[in-house]
Amino acid sequence: MKKIKLLPLLVVMVSFLIPYNLNASSHNEDNNPNIFVYDKCMKNTNSEIVSQTIPSVVYIFMERMLDSGSDEFGGLMPSLPQPTSGVGTGFFINDEGYIVTNAHVVKGSSKLRIYYWESPLEYGEAEIIGIDEIADIAVIKIEPEGPTKFVKWADSENVEMGDEVIAIGHGLSMPWAVTKGIISYKDRQPDKTKPMITYNQSDTVINQGNSGGPLFDMCGEVVGVNTLLFSRTGSFSGVGFSVPSNLAKRSVDQIIEKGYVTYPAIGIHMTAVETLEERKELLKIGIDSVVKIEATPEDGAAYEAGLISGDIIVSVGGENVIGSLDIIKQLWYNDIGDTLKVKVYRNGKFMTFDVILKEFQFMKKEGK
Repeated sequence: MKKIKLLPLLVVMVSFLIPYNLNASSHNEDNNPNIFVYDKCMKNTNSEIVSQTIPSVVYIFMERMLDSGSDEFGGLMPSLPQPTSGVGTGFFINDEGYIVTNAHVVKGSSKLRIYYWESPLEYGEAEIIGIDEIADIAVIKIEPEGPTKFVKWADSENVEMGDEVIAIGHGLSMPWAVTKGIISYKDRQPDKTKPMITYNQSDTVINQGNSGGPLFDMCGEVVGVNTLLFSRTGSFSGVGFSVPSNLAKRSVDQIIEKGYVTYPAIGIHMTAVETLEERKELLKIGIDSVVKIEATPEDGAAYEAGLISGDIIVSVGGENVIGSLDIIKQLWYNDIGDTLKVKVYRNGKFMTFDVILKEFQFMKKEGK
């Protein structure tokens, strides 16, 4: 009888000892052998993730021709363009040679030379499919010798502070260098002229040459595109920024579909609930939001829909709002012309408006 009782336990123990398939297809509807998927990412080691994902990472050598800014031979001849070069990183997003990188890596290039892990060839005919300068995302393409290994986008909404992440890139022009860190802050907004754009901050070592490279989570999926380095010395000082995968994927999908990227706007100027007393009153009736409409420009979508100054925004697109970031992120999943339901609290009543989104007009920095 004791042996019979032990049998279910033995079965369970054996099941944990059976190796799991690192290339399992349960999350891969197309069952494509060139995409890397983990079923149980909690068991992944750093070396497993790197070995499986590094074939998707590319080395980008960029050349530009810049005006020297001075006349040759005492002004008798015009100035000649002077070559300059730089290194960036990218990664394959499908098996057809499409590569994601930063816009600043490829913008204005006269030539792009591409290398990738599994090919000894140099690809010097990379085509720029499109650029989103707002999010600093670009898509380029090569004609590879065969299907390219590629990776899957992670859902950046699932990222938490403290999550471990791995970067693969070419920092300081050293090819295919691997660094590891944690997410040290979510949804940082260092550029107030681009309120639609947020970054996830990490302490993963990021240097010049890592721009455009993938930031992997511990499932081996791309959770961000490494973009900015915050440093007073020009080299890594503990703070790097990546474009969240959901925002980057939005840009990539639009570039591939239509060659450019647009951003929608509700058309409001926002402020916050000003006093603790007002905050407490809102909480009593079940309103968590602290976002109040300060103004609705007459040429904006909100004004046309009927929203007014003083409205408390309760939800957008069916999702509850607490702060302004909740509104911004809802816009990531919509575009110009879409109708977004905006629920507000006004004069003791809840009201819902259908807002037909218009194009967001980004502010320009002085001197640009």
